[in-house]
Amino acid sequence: MPLLSDPLVVYFSRSGNTESVAERIAERVDADVFEIETVQEYPENYDELLDYARNEQRSAARPELSEHIDDIERYDVIFLGYPNWWGDMPMPLYSFLDEYDLSDKTIMPFVTSGGSGFSRTIRSIESEEPEATVLDGLSIRDRRVHDSSTDRAIEEWIEDSGLF
Repeated sequence: MPLLSDPLVVYFSRSGNTESVAERIAERVDADVFEIETVQEYPENYDELLDYARNEQRSAARPELSEHIDDIERYDVIFLGYPNWWGDMPMPLYSFLDEYDLSDKTIMPFVTSGGSGFSRTIRSIESEEPEATVLDGLSIRDRRVHDSSTDRAIEEWIEDSGLF
């Protein structure tokens, strides 16, 4: 079944790994791209970032987003990408899911991680967007982000969705 609207790739990235995957997905499906950015900047130092992210999770923070999508309703398929931080999505993803109603949309999640994959994040997305259809996701290990195997995995994942 052909899409009625343009796909949208939404992602949050600190190290560039998730951004790299997002750009390749967008190129493959000719999608618009939206980077989730917050008003408060995250620490550049990796150890400080880990502590900051852990504290955000413990307090269930909803960081303020610095950019917004004016016309989310024009998209039927949302590719949603993020790194796995402490077994969960970074809290800016929750801010995004709180801000936008993705009911009746198809969400295709993708994650980059050191090895923990999605952890419980798929269930979190389903819980945050119960009226959306959440398809099987794509998990890419950080050390393979720039390998040709990632391009093949992206291609196969998109083809298997049956949407493109």
